[in-house]
Amino acid sequence: MTQNIYNSERITWLAGEVVRHKRLYYTGTPEIPDVDFDRLETELLKLSPNHPVLKMIGSKESESGNQKVTHDPPMLSLDKTYELKDLYSWANDREVLGTLKVDGTSMSLVYLNGDFSLAKTRGNGREGEDVTSKLKWVADAVPSIVEKLPFEVRGELYCSESNFVKLADEMVALGLDRPSSPRNIVAGVLGRKSHGELARYFNFFAFDILGLPGFKTEIQKVQWLGKNGFRLPEPQLLKSPQDLDAYLTHVKALMAEDEVGCDGAVFSYNNLALHNELGMTSHHPRYKISFKWQGQTARSKIVRIDWATSRLGIVTPVAVIEPVDLSGATITNITLHNASHVRAYNLKAGDFIEVVRSGEVIPKFLSVVTPGSGDFEWPKSCPSCGGDLVGDDVRLKCLNQSNCSAQKAGAVLNWIRAVGIDDLSDKRLQSMMDLNLVEVCCDLYNLTVEDLLTLPSTKEKMAQKLFDNIQKSKTVPLPMFLNGLGIEGAGQTTWEKLLEAFPSLEQIRTATTEKIAAVDGFAERSAQQIVDGLARNSSLIDQLLKAGVSPIVAEVDLGVARPLESMIFVITGELERPRKAVEDMIKRAGGRVGTSVSKTTSVLITNETESNSSKMVKAKALGLEIWSENMLVTKISSHHDGLN
Repeated sequence: MTQNIYNSERITWLAGEVVRHKRLYYTGTPEIPDVDFDRLETELLKLSPNHPVLKMIGSKESESGNQKVTHDPPMLSLDKTYELKDLYSWANDREVLGTLKVDGTSMSLVYLNGDFSLAKTRGNGREGEDVTSKLKWVADAVPSIVEKLPFEVRGELYCSESNFVKLADEMVALGLDRPSSPRNIVAGVLGRKSHGELARYFNFFAFDILGLPGFKTEIQKVQWLGKNGFRLPEPQLLKSPQDLDAYLTHVKALMAEDEVGCDGAVFSYNNLALHNELGMTSHHPRYKISFKWQGQTARSKIVRIDWATSRLGIVTPVAVIEPVDLSGATITNITLHNASHVRAYNLKAGDFIEVVRSGEVIPKFLSVVTPGSGDFEWPKSCPSCGGDLVGDDVRLKCLNQSNCSAQKAGAVLNWIRAVGIDDLSDKRLQSMMDLNLVEVCCDLYNLTVEDLLTLPSTKEKMAQKLFDNIQKSKTVPLPMFLNGLGIEGAGQTTWEKLLEAFPSLEQIRTATTEKIAAVDGFAERSAQQIVDGLARNSSLIDQLLKAGVSPIVAEVDLGVARPLESMIFVITGELERPRKAVEDMIKRAGGRVGTSVSKTTSVLITNETESNSSKMVKAKALGLEIWSENMLVTKISSHHDGLN
């Protein structure tokens, strides 16, 4: 009886809190993070699965004065899970479409006779608000389309991190309150009776279209939206659990970048006939589900803000906070992204802030709970070399590239990581630079075992190992070689894409801005960055080649063959080649590289076939295939030979 009374009281309290926090969220003034709200809703679901509050969508209350409009069909919420096994079970080996779960405000855009005519917030799912006048300021709300049939585009309106910085400055200049976060500002601006022009800082991701015939799959819908000018939330068609894992890894990387506020992914069955068959509950469609990582939030005080110079000369801030435990880790440092972030939130020592950590994602600053006294301060000179700083709307930058020790060390460390020189840590590199053994990355290839023995705490065995690892990296795939140059705005996938059009080092060094911009996916600005970066690094490229570094287009010429398609590989132990070179080989052959052995792993790659390592023990227990490095190369090569 006592337990029943407790449950009844708890259910009443939970229902009240869920309603209250939904109302606050949809008016742009939330008091708690999403992860805490999810816990309230999950507990209520467990204690009272059919409680009417769980069927509420959004909030019915608004003080904006916007006219109410209905949704037909309703804009429902999504079922959600935090467990991969539940996601796999839901997918059940069906094709699914993955998209980002963007943290913004759900919207509906209505088109009549090809023209954008009405914008509606989700509201309570069945009735929203007319915010057309504000959405006409949003560039992503495509003004007109050739299609003349009436249709509706549904998606998410959000504010990116870089746009939030500009918006915060403008609001302060207008005499308005400084906004608290990109997540809250969208609902805040939509609910205002004035300054609708501030919505020009928002973006709109489109993820669904209603009213047009002829679509049989979800992927056809998003392809249509993309072709007609709508921004898309990273859609990918996924066909296996391995594809789901890879997509979630991609989403986690985007979450770490924090430019677009997302807190997970949304998955939909690709087959639209299945949508009609499964239907929906009063709360959510049965053919969609969202996946989020369990997160924890905590509050702490900023002790100080440290500034450090990166290899590209960007001076970035890190908040040193009073220690706090989050998701099993003690957190003492929080990235603040860039100088404009510090200005936008007026961050300084003494601020009491809220931080969040979800799964393995880097801890993030959420908001200022209680500001300290005073105003933010930027460094007046480079913290590494004391040189002058220049700034744009977002960043501070040191231009003293040739004499800034942080930039020089960062450039060499980038090369080490890009080409996969094992055991050469940033601490060992710093010792090399302090001893004047290394200044630029090509100096690594002039080192002798005797030079390496002069490093602190380095015995003969380690010196020989370091020497051998450096020598191994002389033969390196061309995309890794180019990535090691550290050209701004160009990662390894950028180079892999460009090498499809310019398949040699000579061709890519002589490519013009116009030719690179002609490659699908490259704008003129990024093309110019690449051309300028290659020109600046021309002498370094020549020195690396002279030192014996040999970039190769591919260790195995696969043509269009992908013999490792849909296979997942885990690598353990010492290799003859740099680890990244082996990983690159697997990826070019269509395979994926995992970090831990599991039921989804296809093959364990190791040269230590008698090892009793945990990965080997688990691989044997699961009955997985075990290949040596040479077996991997042979299998790829033999498949290619069979094509000729």
